[in-house]
Amino acid sequence: MQTNKFLIILLFFSLLCFNKNLLAQNSSFNENEKILKILFDSLFTRDDTRFLRNDIEKKSINDTVQKIFFETLLQKESFNYTFDSLKHIGKIYSKDKLVRIITWNIKFSDGSFKYYGFVQYNNERKNKISTYILTDKSDSIQNPESAVLSNYKWFGALYYSIYDYSVGNKNFYILFGWDGNNYYTNKKIIELLTFNNSGKPIFGKAVFRMEGKIQKRVIFEHSIKASMTCKYNETAEAIVFDHLSPPKSSQKGQFQFYGPDGSFDGLQLIKGKWVLIPEIFVTNPKTKKRKTVIKTP
Repeated sequence: MQTNKFLIILLFFSLLCFNKNLLAQNSSFNENEKILKILFDSLFTRDDTRFLRNDIEKKSINDTVQKIFFETLLQKESFNYTFDSLKHIGKIYSKDKLVRIITWNIKFSDGSFKYYGFVQYNNERKNKISTYILTDKSDSIQNPESAVLSNYKWFGALYYSIYDYSVGNKNFYILFGWDGNNYYTNKKIIELLTFNNSGKPIFGKAVFRMEGKIQKRVIFEHSIKASMTCKYNETAEAIVFDHLSPPKSSQKGQFQFYGPDGSFDGLQLIKGKWVLIPEIFVTNPKTKKRKTVIKTP
């Protein structure tokens, strides 16, 4: 009962502080950040114990977090505000300083994850910074490798890295994401972010050439017990990632057994397409990682 009373008081306080008039009058992001920190800490901890919130509590607190965060990010000055005290979120900036993406996730009692976040775009042509809320619809997206998505229909992930490049006068942003898929597997995601003429984000573009077919998104699935490297490598001038395989040929297609086998593959930008380069050499071609053996979960 004491915990429920605390939660009610906390939410009431947060909603009171969320009042638009108060936010408009308060130009200090510090106060809003303090409120968000209280809410985020409460979202992941109850009575000083982590991950004991039930699903209803998590959804209620997170709804308030989204509302306050969104109103804060609508202020132009927010683009360069770092929110350093918020430890439960991922924040990435593009090198050209035109894009910032904030993401976080919640794990529910059935083992599933839901992802939340925002995209901020510094539209230099319109001299305007726009903020878009991300709505995770990954459960309802059929064939995500061939889907072009929007911020309202987003393949949810925690983005941990971004690589931006340009072709002509068009800017492109490669996003690297992590998805805690279920009790047995995790996923790594590579996708392209662009912005249309109105400045709205578009996720997915047919630029990945994988084994003879063109994909709009690349998704790797592997054992939850394994760790997969997947990022842009400046030395190789390519996206470099672990090659995944099962320890036994009979386990092919059973991704709960997949892990790095010691080799690396890559994607190199060739004539506007990211083309698969099997067994790419990053540094010393004689260097091999120890093979990861995945046992039956």
